[in-house]
Amino acid sequence: MFLRTFRTDDFEALVDLTVRAFAPIQNGIRHQLGDELFARQNGQWQQDYRDTLTEFTHLENRHRFLVADLDGAPAGYAAWTVHPGPLGPQGEITLLAVDPGDQGAGLGRVLIDGVCEAMRAAGCVVAWAGTGGDEAHSSARAAYAAAGFTPLPTVFCSRVL
Repeated sequence: MFLRTFRTDDFEALVDLTVRAFAPIQNGIRHQLGDELFARQNGQWQQDYRDTLTEFTHLENRHRFLVADLDGAPAGYAAWTVHPGPLGPQGEITLLAVDPGDQGAGLGRVLIDGVCEAMRAAGCVVAWAGTGGDEAHSSARAAYAAAGFTPLPTVFCSRVL
């Protein structure tokens, strides 16, 4: 396995990987919110991820997109961006996904470490990431904790209008 930049022919494989990686999380959110609220808030989640990946993989963003290549195919990826901070730029991991068949093998940690190194090289002084507090996100929280991230719990509240 090695980390590389995005290639155009990766796109459909990454969309498929993302949908499979996040389906259990979306199902957990649906269970927690109920069908009506989920439909209004996350009802197009597969298309939303396709749109997000389209944005992340545009030519001007590709330098902030790492692919974990396993035997010539994407096994995971991480995207990141930069925000201003009081003591220097802050890097945010905006999306991290590992193919369900490759989860638990340390690819998430390799991607986190690779993105943090890229952030450091870009002058960032802090790295941060957001993830869910539910059971479906427990492996993501564990991966970030193992990589030295300090959690700050937050609550996201929503309702049908």
